[in-house]
Amino acid sequence: MSHLYSPGATLSRRRLLTGLGGALVGSALLTACGSDDADSGSNDGRTTIRLAGIPASALAAFKLALQEGAFEEAGLDIRYEEYAESAAVYTAYRAGQVDGGLGGIPSTANLVATGVDRKVVFALQRTTNGILVRADSGIQSLADLKGRKLGLFGSAIGSSTNQFFALCREYHGFNPTTDCEVQYGAPNLMAELLGQGDVDMALVIDPAGAPEVASGRYRSLGDLGVLLEEASGLQTFTAGWDFASDFIENNQEAVQAFIDVNLRYQTRFNNDQSLWDAALRELYDIDDQAVLDVIWNSQRGRLVEQWGDAEKQQAAQLLTFLSENGEPEFLPTVPDGLFA
Repeated sequence: MSHLYSPGATLSRRRLLTGLGGALVGSALLTACGSDDADSGSNDGRTTIRLAGIPASALAAFKLALQEGAFEEAGLDIRYEEYAESAAVYTAYRAGQVDGGLGGIPSTANLVATGVDRKVVFALQRTTNGILVRADSGIQSLADLKGRKLGLFGSAIGSSTNQFFALCREYHGFNPTTDCEVQYGAPNLMAELLGQGDVDMALVIDPAGAPEVASGRYRSLGDLGVLLEEASGLQTFTAGWDFASDFIENNQEAVQAFIDVNLRYQTRFNNDQSLWDAALRELYDIDDQAVLDVIWNSQRGRLVEQWGDAEKQQAAQLLTFLSENGEPEFLPTVPDGLFA
């Protein structure tokens, strides 16, 4: 049976797993049985894995696996902590507070290039970021964003932001960092700022902004990953789970079990809207079918079902492209040995 914790109090599953109203302030800890001690090690014969991530619909498969006890059955004691934005996850990496986490593969490459010990063990999905504008804005294409105020979730060294920069620079004739006013922050904040008129475009990750798209208040200029794949011919393997290399070396069977459970659930979810809908209703309190349809249309077929040498090579090709077309300080070189 799964238990949920936050500092100083025990809360309900739905409150902790981040409703549609906003990201968690601070963090919430989700543990799949075991003691409250989150240190890595053995717990009743299971291997404890401390993980960090951010609120994202794409984690529905992972969270359902956790809820159904699939990781326990595989001999794992998962301790999952969710932060409002990726920067806090990377801080936890640097502090050694977690064994693994979910983040952008290009951002992980950036961390490795700056001396942080991480290796990508597999990809969660290909990029699914909505490029949202207000329905009454008159903005019809990415080229119309030149000179506008842009709200981008993450940071200047974020995976999604640098995919957006590369797409605009290489294929749409403008440089967002010099031709626009750019603001960074959590996905829900960017969606809120769009509604308030503080930005003209919000780059978000589901479920942020989905209710406004469903209601017709916002509309999408397209999905960042799909647009980049169509323009470049690359596969946007970007969101992925990564671990400290010493943890991988010392827990090879546990890491492989973690990969196997995730890929099994991701395959189940990839082409089954009913599974998505049920999980999102339970985990994120989303009851509006129109909102569920928006998320499904964004996520359908984007989860990764297999991870081998071919997929690693495709991910490396995207990194090279972003190194050449993203922010200069983002990924000056692609580090060797990034993939486990």
